[in-house]
Amino acid sequence: MKKCESAPLPTYSIHKGWLQLLQKTAREYGLNCDDYFPPQPHSDGSQPLLDVRDVRQIHHRMFQDSKDPLFSVKASRWVSPLTFGSYTLTLWTAPNLKSLLKDACNFSVAIGSPIQVRLHETPQGDAELWIINNEPLNKESHVTYVGVTLYIATMIQIIRQASLSDIPGLEVKLIHWPFEAQVLPQFEAEMNCKISLGSPIRKLCIKRQHLFTPLATSDPEIYPSTRALLRKRAAELETGDVVLQVYNTLDKLPTLANISGEKVAAKMLISIRTLNRRLAEVNTCYRGVVEKYKLEKALHLLNQPNINMTEIAFQLGFSDLSTFSRAFKRWTGTSPTHLNRNESENQIKV
Repeated sequence: MKKCESAPLPTYSIHKGWLQLLQKTAREYGLNCDDYFPPQPHSDGSQPLLDVRDVRQIHHRMFQDSKDPLFSVKASRWVSPLTFGSYTLTLWTAPNLKSLLKDACNFSVAIGSPIQVRLHETPQGDAELWIINNEPLNKESHVTYVGVTLYIATMIQIIRQASLSDIPGLEVKLIHWPFEAQVLPQFEAEMNCKISLGSPIRKLCIKRQHLFTPLATSDPEIYPSTRALLRKRAAELETGDVVLQVYNTLDKLPTLANISGEKVAAKMLISIRTLNRRLAEVNTCYRGVVEKYKLEKALHLLNQPNINMTEIAFQLGFSDLSTFSRAFKRWTGTSPTHLNRNESENQIKV
């Protein structure tokens, strides 16, 4: 078994707190930690980032050896205010759930660059945490699904523990179900939320009436200082995250028409060769990153009440509406018109 000794690339780095969750869960299942973990890791007391590829392999092997599909969900129970240092302490002491969600998204790089978290608000004021993996569309592995399950379950645990209660109406929307169909009700019961399938992107959805309720663990003295430390740490990590840098570059453009890898690389002050090499190092490519960006942007714009499909197609750089529709269907399996209609019907039912 490969030990966690790889020097993590910036875009492949995750907080060692994830490994601690797995270690505690391994003991709970009676697994021998020496079979998965290096002896006395990081005994010098430092808190280095780990390489996500190593941790994913350890996690997946433990998941298989436990023979429990709920292994990742149960691992999330171990999360505490100190698991991810200033990140979890900031979330725990935030004034309300809306602030917790904003900080969870704005500083998510502090616990793992390979997954980005975006906060979106529906026209009805409900909050959605969009959980986006860096891997290209339609190329995710079962190892990735297991890791994302842990990520989502941990976010739910943080929300639940900071609120000291369950959040009514909490819903997880997934692209599809990666485990055995018969265990889905067990996941819903363990996570105490509804799980629905067929979403074009993974979402954690929370009703607006819960967003401004003060958190039971809120602390106005601790929160500002830990948040300042977290902001500084996140800024340091973002400078080495090539996927995030591409996203930030694209965010500054009024339209994606005629955009190319060469132009994006020039705006990032690097060569296209360097950009391609850095993206290849994190198992993706320029086209894969741009397609995920366009999908996320399209879903955001489709959620806006006063924008038409033609304008969305233009902003995303498509020559016409039909070209945009074909691309959107390739990404999600459905047309943007059909998705928009379904979303509207669901919102009316609410």
